[in-house]
Amino acid sequence: MKILENLRLSNFSTIKIGGVAKKVYFPENLEDVVYLIKLSQDTNKKLIPVGIGSNLIFKDGFLDYIFVSTKYLKDLNLKQSGEYFYINAQAGVSFKTLINIVKKYNLEGFENLSGIPASIGGAVAMNAGAFGSEIFDIVEEVYWINNKAELIVSKKENIRYSYRYSQFQEEGFVYKVVLRLKKSNKDISKIIRNHLIERNKKQPLNLPTTGSTYKNPEGSFAGYLLEKSGFKGKRIGDIGFSEKHANFLVNYGDAKFKDLKKLLELAEEKVKKEFNINLKREVRIIE
Repeated sequence: MKILENLRLSNFSTIKIGGVAKKVYFPENLEDVVYLIKLSQDTNKKLIPVGIGSNLIFKDGFLDYIFVSTKYLKDLNLKQSGEYFYINAQAGVSFKTLINIVKKYNLEGFENLSGIPASIGGAVAMNAGAFGSEIFDIVEEVYWINNKAELIVSKKENIRYSYRYSQFQEEGFVYKVVLRLKKSNKDISKIIRNHLIERNKKQPLNLPTTGSTYKNPEGSFAGYLLEKSGFKGKRIGDIGFSEKHANFLVNYGDAKFKDLKKLLELAEEKVKKEFNINLKREVRIIE
């Protein structure tokens, strides 16, 4: 297993903010992950899975956690059973890879998720979603390693999940996911293309960003609340809420973690004051 020291954490986050990791581990198989779970328990250090990093923000300075990159966990296979196709994908398989499979076989169920910058492990952990769909709509089962370093295979109906949440945010390591899709009569490639066009129109994809900063409160939208509270385009230094979409944090150049944290606190206070709503963060901050 590759272990690298003193790596810039900004390279592991799509918003390009963060200090230095003492060590980053790059497991290549199940045995490596089991070893790291045990190491976390033995050293009493928190284990932090790192995929593409689209919802991770790291503080500045020196961080001594067990950072586990899923970069080399990319095994994937496809099986057909009747009208259904089952994709077995390890945690590090990217959505871009899945898009290629979905388009090749014209499979239905993944198309609304296609523009999300994610790997399958992180997407399942946060129950990523877009355009009215979420990853758990197509999850069949999850192979995960619990805090006792035991491999568990859980069917979807036995997993706790809800809007932008799954139990894996609190326990265990998502190792492999089985997705169930079916052959479609629709033009899936065209639907995906239209979704990507729509995302480019509405989202600041030309700058480093974490994607959605806050979860949408029930009955409302975080972007609307932030915009009405005066935070669309609001900046502190080089960090700001996008002028294109108020719920997207963007890095305009050399953003600092302390400015980011201050901006979030100001936004949360203002929305609470204006609408009596407590915004809940979708991004995960590692301090």
